[in-house]
Amino acid sequence: MALDNYRQVFANPSFRWFWIGFSLSSVGDAMTRVALIWYVFAETDSTRALGLLSICFVAPVLVGGLLAGALLDRFDRRKVMLVDALVRGGAVALIPLLDALGRLELWHIYAVAAVYGLLFMISLAGGPSLLPSIVPREQLVTVNALEVLSFTIGGVIGPPIAGLLIARFGAPQVLLLDALTYAVFALALVRVRYAPVANAGERAAPRSTLRDAFQLLRGNRVLLSTTLMYMSFNIGQGFLFVWLPVYSERTLGGGPQLYGLLLGGLAAGQMAASLLAGSVALGLSLGTLICVAEVLSGLSLLFLLASNVWLALLGVTLHGLFTAPLTIWAQTLRMAIIPEHLRGRMFALLRMLMQGTNPLGGALAGLLLPALGVRAFIVLTTTAISAAGLTGSRVRELRDAGQPEPDALAQVQAAD
Repeated sequence: MALDNYRQVFANPSFRWFWIGFSLSSVGDAMTRVALIWYVFAETDSTRALGLLSICFVAPVLVGGLLAGALLDRFDRRKVMLVDALVRGGAVALIPLLDALGRLELWHIYAVAAVYGLLFMISLAGGPSLLPSIVPREQLVTVNALEVLSFTIGGVIGPPIAGLLIARFGAPQVLLLDALTYAVFALALVRVRYAPVANAGERAAPRSTLRDAFQLLRGNRVLLSTTLMYMSFNIGQGFLFVWLPVYSERTLGGGPQLYGLLLGGLAAGQMAASLLAGSVALGLSLGTLICVAEVLSGLSLLFLLASNVWLALLGVTLHGLFTAPLTIWAQTLRMAIIPEHLRGRMFALLRMLMQGTNPLGGALAGLLLPALGVRAFIVLTTTAISAAGLTGSRVRELRDAGQPEPDALAQVQAAD
């Protein structure tokens, strides 16, 4: 049965502790982002101030990514993530404390956002660096699906909870809950255990450098092609999140309620696909599945050209459905390719490159949307996403990467 994969993974107490703590922390982080954005806007009524807050969240990631990779490869990854949870938890806890003392100022918000951004890559790269040491190789697809599900749950649950709590208690107090989730994650990491052989292998491995990570990326066609594909995909996603609210209000005439509905449809598609990708074998190589899903995720947005509410909801739901497995499948391939001693730097580098293209897409859309219009940007978004998938399908090494295991393929054939 499909659920057996999840039962087997959650039977591992170390993974169970990790996933619970990581998921709660993702919910808390989503709440903090909403609370800080709302507080800055309410205090300043300035989009420029919001832009500065966004820079504080994003810009330090570029520096912190290099630091995170080095720390994760040099020291015990579980302990590095534990220290990160304690430091970021303490940083966000300062906001409600300063507010209670009547000393909270705007620069405190920016400073906490910068600390968050600086250390963010430790957890983002730390998860895929640590998980292969916790679970056996045959469970990695399911584990990666659950990691993506954690982020999705945070995006679905965190913002509405934050909105309710902000109205009731005020934005600074919401950060108390995020600080609590960091404490829970730290306690969960204390309970995580993994095979001593992994640590021994790591200590015996040669000291890695950022140059080693770049050389591996440049020399491996699977890593290089998926990274370039996902960078193009994230540019398209940056486009999407700029024009979607404009489309909701001006094209469909639905306002914020319809915008929320479309985001809900997108998240629902992502959650469903994350669960399915971790439990269902499709009988194709992971590389082929990545190419097909990326093409379909772009084409699904063409439904929005019809300017019909229900077709728009169908389009964004399908987009989420085809989008969510991309990270799951690619991360499984990367875990098989990247050597143990280089995982920290490599995952930090890859995620830093891909994360950086999303704001680039948003900036381009912000500049060009008034001149080109929403319909043109729907086509541009489809092109940026689907063309990358088509290009990737021409890379033979990627098409052949991640062939299904014989027992999984036999199960698919038996089901047929």
